Amino acid sequence: MNISIPEKINVHSACLLKVAQPEINEAAGASLRDVQQTPESPVSLSGRGLMMSRLFKGHAVEPATVGYDPNLSTLFPTLFLLPEDRYLLSAVYEFANAEGADLAYVDDLAWSIAYYRKSDNGREIIPQRPLKRFDTEGHEVSYSFNEESAKTAHRILNGSALSTTAVDRGFLRFALDVDYSPMSSLDFRFLEQVVNKFSERGEAAAGFGRQFDHFSLDQKNWIKNVSVQIYDLSATVPFLKGTKSDGGAALATRDSATEAAAMGAEPSRALREIIAAYLKETGVPTLFETLMRMKR
Repeated sequence: MNISIPEKINVHSACLLKVAQPEINEAAGASLRDVQQTPESPVSLSGRGLMMSRLFKGHAVEPATVGYDPNLSTLFPTLFLLPEDRYLLSAVYEFANAEGADLAYVDDLAWSIAYYRKSDNGREIIPQRPLKRFDTEGHEVSYSFNEESAKTAHRILNGSALSTTAVDRGFLRFALDVDYSPMSSLDFRFLEQVVNKFSERGEAAAGFGRQFDHFSLDQKNWIKNVSVQIYDLSATVPFLKGTKSDGGAALATRDSATEAAAMGAEPSRALREIIAAYLKETGVPTLFETLMRMKR
């Protein structure tokens, strides 16, 4: 059926044409239904594509690896990933995606490796020991892996897959060392599966995708340990002249302050008290005083 439509047609004529030509309306409706019923073609990204979209957003082309430089600390950590890191992560993204795992687990692994590279393969990180950390009250604070994470770390570092895994062994020893990564948020269970999968063993736990179908930032591998004793911090802060106790590194609790004084040692003092004493002795202006001077 041939229909001739004039070049110029007003709205009223168009309405009449629509009513007068039911065949056209029916054909148009059928075409619309066909479009609506046609399922969208699934689009799947390759492992490389997933890595680019998740780690290098905004980059049309994969950026070159940035070498370690202390002056480049403001750059995005993922820029420090080595070519072999990116190759491995692409494979892990592809595997995790095929298994139905939450890709945030791979993101977490990628950022952990990136920070390791950015810190000169962990050389910039100060170990937890032999240094001592204290809270403001003078309690010694340390961190350790919880029981489950400690067991998983031991399995990874002593497992048969370690010698053949594609995961950098230097990174593994760093990430699983409580002295260097005491507050690591990396999921050790996921890391163990990746280490095993990308090794000569080539296997992951059954139901891999179901185990890692939801990533949560709430999980942690560590526990905080706080000493019962309260230490005399003046013995550990050498720049506080006149505050060092006569007894050297003597420590005292609040309950034994009298005994400590009898031995010639100062009673234990909280960090805030020591800082206040230091500011008083050195004449360092307070924030309020500094602001007042600036107004002048």
